[in-house]
Amino acid sequence: MSTVKPEHPALQAKVRCFGSKAALTAEATYITQEGGVPLAALNLEVAPRKGERIEWNSKIVLQLGEDDLPLLCCVCLGYLPKAEFKRPTKGITIERQPGRIYLAASQGSGTGYALPLPISQSFRLGALALAQLKKQSVCDDEQLVLAVLRGAAALYKG
Repeated sequence: MSTVKPEHPALQAKVRCFGSKAALTAEATYITQEGGVPLAALNLEVAPRKGERIEWNSKIVLQLGEDDLPLLCCVCLGYLPKAEFKRPTKGITIERQPGRIYLAASQGSGTGYALPLPISQSFRLGALALAQLKKQSVCDDEQLVLAVLRGAAALYKG
């Protein structure tokens, strides 16, 4: 695992995707582990859209760390058809569909937002997720990272 100095939050890489009923912001971030070593992570923020306005004050936020980030990468790369990221009161599902990735977020009872990510947005989300995963890794070889992701996908039971 590489140790890196986290950037100021305003300077961290982001991907924004806008659907007709919801929006997604994926933001590079870091989790500070025990011992103070920062670990690259990815925040997913999904918020409802009302007309032209995105209601970010109603967003659902999930942070993907070392257990979740490889699964997101596997879906973006086509190694897995679907992955679910669950927390006690909320969750996000990401699923490959023809011509897009579909992302749905839920929290509590009755609160849920979803949006399709067309190819260009799926690419940007996958690239950001892979960049964060590479920062977590002890490996600088992209081909090795891809090979290990394929192996990990074969173990996933969903």
